[in-house]
Amino acid sequence: MIFPEAVLRGLARGLAGLLLLAIGAQGANARGDTSVWSMKGARNTVYLAGSVHALPKDHAQFPEQLERAYKAADVIVLEVDLDDMNPLDAIKFISSNGTLPANQSLADVVGAEPYARVSKLAASLDVPEIVISKLEPWSAALILTQYALTKTGFDPALGIDMQITERARADGKSVEGLETVIDQLSVFDARSFEEQTRFLLDSADDVPKLGDDLEDLIDAWRSGNLRALEKAFVEERAKSPELYDALLGARNRKWLPKIEALLQEDRDYLVVVGALHYVGKEGLLALLAADGHKPRSVPAARKKN
Repeated sequence: MIFPEAVLRGLARGLAGLLLLAIGAQGANARGDTSVWSMKGARNTVYLAGSVHALPKDHAQFPEQLERAYKAADVIVLEVDLDDMNPLDAIKFISSNGTLPANQSLADVVGAEPYARVSKLAASLDVPEIVISKLEPWSAALILTQYALTKTGFDPALGIDMQITERARADGKSVEGLETVIDQLSVFDARSFEEQTRFLLDSADDVPKLGDDLEDLIDAWRSGNLRALEKAFVEERAKSPELYDALLGARNRKWLPKIEALLQEDRDYLVVVGALHYVGKEGLLALLAADGHKPRSVPAARKKN
């Protein structure tokens, strides 16, 4: 089964990023100053930045604080090292782990009526039914979300992660990853078919309003509106709490010691992960604060008179 390269690369840009695209940022007015923070180590500075994994051309520029953090950093740390990532790793994993046995179909797993909804969505996205009919619910959800994304004008190639990877390559800066694409896909693969089906159907329901949600997301991300992101996350988590905890809280806890270790280095680092990883009690900001660190919001540069 062959998927477009854009889909493969999209799958490897962070699954929390896909969730962020799906749930958007709705309904709250409180704003911060930025989605960039800094922590002082003994001999260095570690910057933390929230990412949007796809952007439209007219909104692809970096926020000013992120631009300064990038220039100050010697090393870039992403969810996955996109500089060394092979997109085929994702498709190989889906082929072996996200595909159903020969005697089973997606319709068998989710039921006739839910499958009809999913099949109708696939047709509206110009996805041949054969592409999804033999996939497990989690992989079908990710594929459909990626195809829906391409319809909105939001380009994964313009996402913050890929832009930073390309710039780091040109500038000779090292790029590292907190995990692998297999680690990310395994989070979904480990869920029960019941959980996967809920996620697939929720994703299908969200597609019609994806464009509007993405616009809200950009606004919240650029202004550091974590309360809006957290509100949307809490609402979505209630639908599939175990899945969302595995995608965010559990991964944050795994990343925490790796990020803390950067504070002992001599070089300056910029850690860029999906913006949802910073919100809530299990968010990176709260976990770092609980360990005695003090992430501080990076203020906007003062304008010269």
